[in-house]
Amino acid sequence: MSEVREYTIQRITASIARPFVAVWHYSKTLPGCRYYFGLYHNDSLIGVAGYGAPAMRHQAKCYDCDIELRRLCLIDDTPKNAESRFISLTLKYLKKEGVKAVLSLADPEHSHQGTIYKASNFEYLGEEKGGGSRLIYIDGIEVHSRTCWAIYGTSGIQSLKKLLGQDRVDGRNKKRKHVYRYVLNEHLTTAST
Repeated sequence: MSEVREYTIQRITASIARPFVAVWHYSKTLPGCRYYFGLYHNDSLIGVAGYGAPAMRHQAKCYDCDIELRRLCLIDDTPKNAESRFISLTLKYLKKEGVKAVLSLADPEHSHQGTIYKASNFEYLGEEKGGGSRLIYIDGIEVHSRTCWAIYGTSGIQSLKKLLGQDRVDGRNKKRKHVYRYVLNEHLTTAST
């Protein structure tokens, strides 16, 4: 493909981002975000990034950030440094918007270690804090812990087994995600005061 210097970004809407993510991101889902960006080569959309409030309530305070890179995906036919170029362009935009720091998580359950965040000069903060997530299977079907909480009032595997029956529920704790942060406006972070 072309050189990444030719790529540009534009703010886009969720209605433009969603079908792209459904094809090119492993999760096939697009969470609600405050900022959606498209990466373009000429007039072709070749990448989408979505930034929004951190997914978990405690993360903003815990990691001293106000926004999370919630989704990032590009078409397969891009040069190696296309992702870091895309992130760089979006971070410049967010800095002008007054964003203090960006959080991003790399999920080892999907073989992600955060290589792109390291290449983009994010600071590695270690593994995520807190109770961690779990994989839950009810009748052999994977169910997200938030869905279990919404339906059954619990997401604990033992509690679900008591509620639904030992034979119907299985699960395990997931590997903790790797946490990365990029400070855009140092004077706005708690650490600088």
